[in-house]
Amino acid sequence: MVTLMDCIKRIPSCIEYILEKQDEAFSPMEAYVKDHLSTIDEIVFIGSGTSNTVAMTSQVFVEKASGIRTKVVYPNDYIEEGRVYNPHALHVFTSQTGSSKVVCEVMKKMTELGYLCMSFTEGPKTMLAEISPCHVCLNCGLEEYGQRTIGYTTSVLNHMLMGLKLGLMRGHLTKEQYDNYQWDVAKVPDSHRAITEQAYTWFEARKRQLMRSRCIVFTGAGSLYGVSLEAAVKFWEMPQVISIGYELEEGMHGPNYGYDYNHCVIVLNDGGKESEKAKSLARFMKEVNHNGLMIGTETVDESDLKLDIRGGEFACLEFSAVPQVMAYYLTEDGGRDLTKPNDRLKVMGSYFRTHSEKEEA
Repeated sequence: MVTLMDCIKRIPSCIEYILEKQDEAFSPMEAYVKDHLSTIDEIVFIGSGTSNTVAMTSQVFVEKASGIRTKVVYPNDYIEEGRVYNPHALHVFTSQTGSSKVVCEVMKKMTELGYLCMSFTEGPKTMLAEISPCHVCLNCGLEEYGQRTIGYTTSVLNHMLMGLKLGLMRGHLTKEQYDNYQWDVAKVPDSHRAITEQAYTWFEARKRQLMRSRCIVFTGAGSLYGVSLEAAVKFWEMPQVISIGYELEEGMHGPNYGYDYNHCVIVLNDGGKESEKAKSLARFMKEVNHNGLMIGTETVDESDLKLDIRGGEFACLEFSAVPQVMAYYLTEDGGRDLTKPNDRLKVMGSYFRTHSEKEEA
C-alpha cells in the first residue's frame, strides 16, 4: 500500500524527471508564444485549491524571471460578468487532473474571446488539456491521494520553469543567468530528501505543542506566503486541524491582536529582507504567548527548525517539504487513516461537484 508519505518521498525523483524532460515538455509553449513575445504584457494564473496556492507561490519568481507583470485570480471570480480582461495577457490555467469545472469554463470563455491561453495538467488527455490551445504536461505522474503533495511541488516547479523560458526567449535573462538558475534548481532534489528526514525528527519533538493548539497559523513573505497558504490547506484537509496562512506583513496588521497561547504561529523565514521582521514575530509568540515556532535559514532558538537551503530562489520547493511531513504525521498520530475511502466525497457529491464526472469515473 502506497502511503501519502511515500508520495512526499517521491517528490525529489519527480523534480529530477521534470528537469530532465523540460525542453520537450515546454516546446509546445515556446511554439505557441514565439510570435507574441513583443505583445504579451501580463501573465494571469488561473486555478482552484492547491492550483491557486501553487500560483501564489510561483508568482513572484515568474514575474522576476520573465520580466512580465504577473497576477493570480480565482476562476469563479474571473468569469463574472463585468470583468475587464487584458487582451495582451497570457492566461495560464493549472489543474493537476484537468477536471476542475470552473477552470474549464474560464478556459472556454477566454479562448472564445481569442485570448492567449495555455494549461498545465498531468497529461494530454485531461479535459482541460483537450480544450486548451496550448498544453504543457506537468510530468508529475499519477498521484494516489487527493491531498496533493507531489502535485503542489511539481506544479510550482513547472510555473517557475515557464518563467525562466519566457525570460530567456524575451531576452530578459541572459543565457548565463538562465543556466545559473538551472544550476540552482538541480540542487533541490537532494536537499528535499534531507529536509524531509530532518522535518520528521523535528516534528516528533514538537508535536505535543502542535496537538494542544486550537489553531495553527503559517506565515511567510514572498514565495513563502504561498507555501504558508498551502501548509494551511494541508493541515485542514489531512489532520483536520484549524489552520490559516498569512502573508507576513498582513498577518501583523490585525490577526496579531487575536493571537494567544491557543494559537501556534509558525513563521517561515528564508533569511531575506523580511528576516528580522519574521524573527520579531516569532519572538513575540514565544515570549508572550509561549506558542511560536520558526522554520528557515535563520531561527530564534533551539526549538526551531534550521534548514540548509541549497536551491537559491527555488527555496520554496525545499520549504514546502516541512509542512507536508508535519501534516502527514499529525494525521497519523491523530488516528485518521488516509488509505481508507473517503465517504465524505460521495456525500458532498450529492450537494455539489467541483470536478467533472468524466474525470471521476
